Amino acid sequence: MKREGYAMLQTRRTLLGLCVAMSFAVCASGQTTHYSVLCNLTQTSKETAATKRFDVAVPGHKVSAVVASVTEGPRRIIVLQDISGSMGQHNAQRISLEAVKDVVESSPPTDQLALVDFNADTYIDIDMSNVDLFSKALSDPNLGAKIKPKGRTALFDSVAKSAAYLEKSPHEGDSILVISDGDDNASKLNAEKLRERLLASKIRLYVLMLTGHSQFLMEQNSRSEFLHLVVDTGGAFLGADPLNKLLLNHGGSGQVIPVYDASPTALATIRQNVEELHKLIEKGYKMEFDLDAPLTKSTKLNVSALDQHGKPVEGLQLFCPKYINEN
Repeated sequence: MKREGYAMLQTRRTLLGLCVAMSFAVCASGQTTHYSVLCNLTQTSKETAATKRFDVAVPGHKVSAVVASVTEGPRRIIVLQDISGSMGQHNAQRISLEAVKDVVESSPPTDQLALVDFNADTYIDIDMSNVDLFSKALSDPNLGAKIKPKGRTALFDSVAKSAAYLEKSPHEGDSILVISDGDDNASKLNAEKLRERLLASKIRLYVLMLTGHSQFLMEQNSRSEFLHLVVDTGGAFLGADPLNKLLLNHGGSGQVIPVYDASPTALATIRQNVEELHKLIEKGYKMEFDLDAPLTKSTKLNVSALDQHGKPVEGLQLFCPKYINEN
C-alpha cells in the first residue's frame, strides 16, 4: 500500500513564513493553529430543527473559523472479530460471522477491508483489500477452519495492533469495527494507554456488542472502560442485548452464560445494526477550526449543533472525539 500523506503549503495574510505539514496534521501561523476532527450526526427524532451552525469549545483556548463539511469515503475498515472461548457459546460465532458478511454487503466498492481475528493473540486473516477480494477470501473454506473460538481475550491489545496496522499508511476516516462480547481478560495494555494511542492517530472505534453476562468483576470493568473509549474516539456502539437470553445454572455449575438468538428475525436485526454502524463510518462531518495557540497536551473537545437561535438542536445525536491532541 502506498502512503497518501503529502506535504502541503498554506499561506495566510499574517503569515511571516511558510510551514509544512502533513495533510492530516496542524498548520500554524503566527496567530492561530488549525485543527480538524471527524464527527457523525444522526437524527433521533422526526421533529428536528435545521442545524444552522456548529459550535466548537476547547477549554483554555479561543476558537475561531469553524467550518463543517460533509465527507464520504472511501474508507479503510478493519473488522476486528473476537474468536476467544466465550464466542463459542450458543450461536455467538455464527452471529459474528454473519455480521462480517453484512459488513461486506453494506460496503461500497471503493472501500478497503481487512479481517483481524483475536483471542489472546491477534491474527491478520485477510489483509487490507478491496471489497471484492475481501469477499472471496472470506468465503474460503480454509479461513473458516482457522477461526475456531478458543482461549482468553486480549481486546485492548488487539485494538492497539489493528491501529498500528492502519498507522503504517494513515487515511482520513480510518476505522476499526469490533465484533465482540466486550470482555478482556488477557491484555497487557490498559484503557488509558490505548486511549492515548487512538486519539493521537484519529482512528475511530465502532462496536457491535454481543452483550452477554460476565460474573467476573475484571471483565465487567474492562467492558465499561472499552465502551467509554469508543465514545472518546468519536465512534459508536450498538448492542445485541435484545437477542440474548440467559441460561442459568448451566450444567449444575451455577454459571450464567448468554444464549444468542440466531433466528432469521434476529439476524435481520443484526444486519440493521451493522448497516447503521457502517453508515456512520462512511459519512462524516469534518469540523475544521482554529485555536489561538497550539495544544501541548490532550485537551477536552466539545462540539455541538445549534439552531437559528443558537440553542442545541433537539433530536440530533452528534458523535465527535471527546479529546483533541497536540500534533
